[in-house]
Amino acid sequence: MPLTIHAYQTLNDDLRDQLANLYDISPEFADGIQAVEALDKALARSAQSYTTNFHAKLYTAEFNDKVIAAIWVTGCGAERLLQYIVVHYANRGRGVADQLVRAVTEQEQALGVNNFQPGCGAIHRALAHLGLVNAPI
Repeated sequence: MPLTIHAYQTLNDDLRDQLANLYDISPEFADGIQAVEALDKALARSAQSYTTNFHAKLYTAEFNDKVIAAIWVTGCGAERLLQYIVVHYANRGRGVADQLVRAVTEQEQALGVNNFQPGCGAIHRALAHLGLVNAPI
């Protein structure tokens, strides 16, 4: 399955709608709207973070211009917390989460990030597979 990985620091209306639908199936939020509101806050904090060096991004895996998976990346300096990963139920079991985590870590490493922390068991497994759990690169 050919995926396109995108990093976002702001959300447009179409992306918000797709994320709300996707995060409706996530057990970490009451519904997709709550997830998008929390993401908006994290992205806004990152945009205003001149002195604290806080970074927040949303990474998506897209297939045929549709968001089928997403993960949030937050942190300061050379450390990032990967959290709130979700894969659309029709695309589970196809390695989408692993592909997304691999692409995220590669893109973040290119920016100088060398320490990744998992926000859940699924991300921990993906990071462990890449040899990136709780250890500087």
